[in-house]
Amino acid sequence: MRRINKIYILIVLLFFIIFVSTNAGATVRVEPARIIINSLARSRSTGTIEVVNKGEEAVELTAVLNDWSLDEKDALLFFEAGKSNYSLAGLIKFNPRSFILQPGKKQIVRFTINTPENPEKERRGVVFFEHETDFTDAQTGSKIITQIGTVIYLVPADIKYNFKFTGLRIYKTPPPEPQPVVLSVENAGTGHFRYYLSYRVVDSENRLVMEEKFNEEFIILPEYKRKITFMLAERLKPGDYKLMLQFSFYNTDKTADYQIPITIN
Repeated sequence: MRRINKIYILIVLLFFIIFVSTNAGATVRVEPARIIINSLARSRSTGTIEVVNKGEEAVELTAVLNDWSLDEKDALLFFEAGKSNYSLAGLIKFNPRSFILQPGKKQIVRFTINTPENPEKERRGVVFFEHETDFTDAQTGSKIITQIGTVIYLVPADIKYNFKFTGLRIYKTPPPEPQPVVLSVENAGTGHFRYYLSYRVVDSENRLVMEEKFNEEFIILPEYKRKITFMLAERLKPGDYKLMLQFSFYNTDKTADYQIPITIN
């Protein structure tokens, strides 16, 4: 079976998070799951988040900002706001920050973000709407808090984008298995990338051998290096080839294209 390493996409996770408060019988949803704000220098940006109570009883909620990142395996990490160099801490305000949401009702939460003094890098955070339940954690003795969140990016006009393809390795496998490929990429800029990957293989006479486009959406944060692993669609026979890679960036017609000569022994 062919496999490709999937990166955990924050929007997918947060879009499907639903928290259920057992004592209140409340199910809360937020929309949208991701907000991207393109900011001009010395400007103030505004936006809204819709919070809906789909449950049967009222629930008290408080908006709390967290920083987030990805570990080496691209699993999500959440931590206190202000710890990251890309944090929205000190820049964002909510109105209202705390409120009681009746069953079947919705609350529009407005937020304002001031453009930072250093506008050359993106800022990001996740806004959690927290509810303190009546249940207690057996180990810590503290009240259990449920959360549902939405991601906010602030993208200043002077942001620097610098996506790099830094290496490729093809591994040997016993026939008839296709060869696995490992790509190395780097984000040397100050804003994140979302992108799609496709490739073509041509032989020494420039004849097409195989091609494939992956449906997975990848993300790479600023200052991150990542490896992408996939199996070729077919096993390559011994010979000389060119592997043509294309990285297509989300919500734009821009691509990064590379041609790499390869030899299969």
